[in-house]
Amino acid sequence: MASTWLGTHYVAVRFDDVLVRFDRRMTSAADRVLRPRPRRDWLLAPGLVLLVAAALRLFALDRVGLNSDEAVYAGQSASLADNPHFTPLFPIVRAHPLTMQLLMSPFYRTGVPDVPGRYVAALFGVGTVALVYVLGSVMYGPRVGLVASAVLAVMPYHVIVSRQIMLDGPMAFFATAALTCLALAASGPARNGWLIAAGGFIGLAALTKETAFTLAVAAFVFLSLVNFLWRPARFPLIGAGAALLLTLVYPIVTSVSGGSGGGQSYLLWQLTRQPNHDFSFYPVVVGASMGFAVLLVAALGVLMPRLTGRRFTWREMLLLSWVLVPLLFFVVWPVKGFTYLMPLAPAVAVLAARTLLPLPAKLTTHRRRLVAALIAVVTFASLLVPAVEGVMRPTRSGLAGAGGVPGGREAGRWVNTHVPFGARLMTIGPSMANILQYYSARHCDGLSVSPNPLHRNPSYHAIANADAELRNGDYQYVVWDVYSARRSPHFAARAMDLVHRYSGRAVYTGAQIEGGRPVRQVIVIYQVIP
Repeated sequence: MASTWLGTHYVAVRFDDVLVRFDRRMTSAADRVLRPRPRRDWLLAPGLVLLVAAALRLFALDRVGLNSDEAVYAGQSASLADNPHFTPLFPIVRAHPLTMQLLMSPFYRTGVPDVPGRYVAALFGVGTVALVYVLGSVMYGPRVGLVASAVLAVMPYHVIVSRQIMLDGPMAFFATAALTCLALAASGPARNGWLIAAGGFIGLAALTKETAFTLAVAAFVFLSLVNFLWRPARFPLIGAGAALLLTLVYPIVTSVSGGSGGGQSYLLWQLTRQPNHDFSFYPVVVGASMGFAVLLVAALGVLMPRLTGRRFTWREMLLLSWVLVPLLFFVVWPVKGFTYLMPLAPAVAVLAARTLLPLPAKLTTHRRRLVAALIAVVTFASLLVPAVEGVMRPTRSGLAGAGGVPGGREAGRWVNTHVPFGARLMTIGPSMANILQYYSARHCDGLSVSPNPLHRNPSYHAIANADAELRNGDYQYVVWDVYSARRSPHFAARAMDLVHRYSGRAVYTGAQIEGGRPVRQVIVIYQVIP
């Protein structure tokens, strides 16, 4: 027994010795990293972070074709550029403001390009990472800014959305610029101009996507909590006026041009839509994409200030207002989208960095410092691994805005070369219809589109009687796809019933390719006989 006890005691002593040596090395390394350096040395680390961010967002953007939302936005850009392939099927005034579409339109003047808009969106994503470095530096210092930008650079949620032609990425860029201006206004004496600039950037965010109006409410909540920014009051009021004026540009222009009816119909449809996800969608699905470890670290830093040694100040009020106000709105709002929380990601990254950086210094024992180092490693690994996997396999999720649609581009190009011009195709839902219309310029309608104007997107045409229209020869092809069938099994069964009734013959079969081999059948196009 004595020898066993002595052996255990010896191992424990040796283990403590190893921890002491590890702690000394970590402390020495931290001293070297945190030691004041020339300005050119501090530019190296942010440059490496931006390089990683650019690599994750720009690598192999053409691996898979456009999804439904991407097809709509790219089609609008092409119509703005007067590309004859798109103007008959993609109206300029549709649902959302046109800032992103205007920026992309020069790349869509001729032909049927699809990838250029993704590069524009990806560059906005890289720009947001750079802005987060500035934001963290203004609020907590350059080291927090560096860690925050690194967190956002590898956050799977931000990487996935930035790689698609979505409005939420550019909107998040302008929102982060507004958040940075509010931080500058609160942290320095020259706050007046920054408040006006913040209002302008919120307006630009709303001109990119109208859901950014929730950020104006978040800014107002923050200004209400910190009274010192209201002196003098004219500057926050001018900033609010700038945000409102820019936000109203799009509805005023569309009203003058005669396109306000479509916008009103779209708003009515949004207000009467049925919920598409339950209340757990954001905490479970989007939370997993942001990273549960990052969310936990950020929450612990706020709820347990002794971990970081930071007091609750205007900085935490600003970040929490920016996160909680839009989050509360979108949780209550029946319609929930995967990309809607993009403006919150930069604030979450700063909150996480605020906790991660000072944590080792606040822990006194060697074991606790080792735990702090492991927490940081696990946090970044939990982000980097799924981010890389999402880049290499961009088609795993079936959520709108969460990935591409395998086989859609290939099917659309087949339709463009094999289906007579003027023929019409019937799809299960409008998503595949958008993709096929984009690549083929053939008119497509979805079976699942409701004939009730209150229950459908006004941009879509409802098929009132599919059986009669097939009998009359109004549609010559029926398209089945696995993605729409998964979401709408009833209408998928209806499509196949129509195929059998009208002697449908499979003229095209598309498969998802992985590793150079087809892994599953994803799209089948049937030619039907009236």
